[in-house]
Amino acid sequence: MPEDTDGPIHRWTPLDVRIEAVERFADCTEHVLTVGDLPWADVEKDYRLLAVNNSLRRQQESIRAAVLLSRHDLGHLAVAFVCAALEDVMYLGFFASLDLEESQELFVSMGNFDSLRALLAQRNYIGDKEMARLWYPKYFLEWAVAKSEESRAVLRVLKKQYGWSGGIVPTGVWVADRVGQRELYDYLYAASSRALHFSVGEIMRRGWVEATGMLVTDKPAFREHLASFALDRLWRLYVETWRVAVPMLDRAGISSDGSLEDDEIVTAVARLREMGSVPLVHAREWTLPPDDRPT
Repeated sequence: MPEDTDGPIHRWTPLDVRIEAVERFADCTEHVLTVGDLPWADVEKDYRLLAVNNSLRRQQESIRAAVLLSRHDLGHLAVAFVCAALEDVMYLGFFASLDLEESQELFVSMGNFDSLRALLAQRNYIGDKEMARLWYPKYFLEWAVAKSEESRAVLRVLKKQYGWSGGIVPTGVWVADRVGQRELYDYLYAASSRALHFSVGEIMRRGWVEATGMLVTDKPAFREHLASFALDRLWRLYVETWRVAVPMLDRAGISSDGSLEDDEIVTAVARLREMGSVPLVHAREWTLPPDDRPT
C-alpha cells in the first residue's frame, strides 16, 4: 500500500487534469482492493468487517461519482461526500482500537439504536395505520419501542464507561479526539457539514460580486475550486481508510487483483501528491489578490 504525505500546498492544476488523475487512481485502487461479499457467520463474530466492507465500497463509489459530477460542471456538489469519508476514517480507527468484545457490544448497541430510531420516526410521521399497510404489525412496533428503550439503557451504561459527553451515542468530536484526528476533523467537518446543511456562512461564500455590480452564485472559478477540493480530499481519505482497515481486509470480503503492478498505484498516488493539497478556503473569498501575499 502506498504511503501518503500531504505534499505541497495547492499547486494550481487544471480541473480536467485532476479529474483524469483521480480517475486513474480509482482504476488502480479498484483492482488492488476489490470489494466483494463476505460470510455472515464472520460478520456475526466481528461487525467491524461489515464496516470496512461498506466504507471502502462507498468511498470507491463516491470517488467515481465525484469524477462524473466534475465532468458535468457539478463537482462542487461532491464536497458533500467528504463528510462520510472523514467519519469512516475516524470511526473505523476507533472501533479498531477496541478489543473484539468491546467493539461488538458498542457496535451492536449503536446499530440497534440507530435502526430503531429511524423506524420509530417513520411510525410517528405516518402513523400506525399506514405502517400496517407497509406490513408492520402492531406487535412488531411494540417490540421496537421496547427494544429502543433497552438500547438506550445499554448506551447510557457505555457512555459512563467510555466517558463521552453529549448525547446517547459518541459525538464526532469525541471520536476524533480518541483517534488523534481532531485537527483534521475540525478542518474537514466544517467543509462537509456546510455542504450538507443550511449554512449562512456557506450561502455567503457562494455569492460573488462582479464588476457590473451584479451578484452571482455560480462563479465558474469557485465551482472548480470546490470540485478540486472534493477530488483531492476523497482520494486522501480513501488511503487513510485503507490504512486503518489493513488488518481486517482479508476477512472483510476484499480481494486483490494480482495483475496490477505495485508501481502503477504508486505512480498514480505520486501524480496526485505532486498536485498538492487543495485548501478549503480560497484567498479570493476574502478579496485577497495574489500580489497581496505576505513576504
